[in-house]
Amino acid sequence: MKKVLFALVLIGGIFAMSSCSKECNCTVKLNGTVLAESSITLDQGEKCSDYSGKGSLLGVTGEIRCTPKLF
Repeated sequence: MKKVLFALVLIGGIFAMSSCSKECNCTVKLNGTVLAESSITLDQGEKCSDYSGKGSLLGVTGEIRCTPKLF
């Protein structure tokens, strides 16, 4: 029971820290191959998911995925 409680507290802490994060790590992929990685600073009211997107054109798939910087 202690292990389950510890795991829940740990997971909750990670979510709490990621929601307060002011920076995001962004990865640009083309057909699954990483082309670039960068870090961006968010303005007030913005979320990392605002910068994420995915698209496809003529059989080429591109993706930008931004996730909160935890540490």
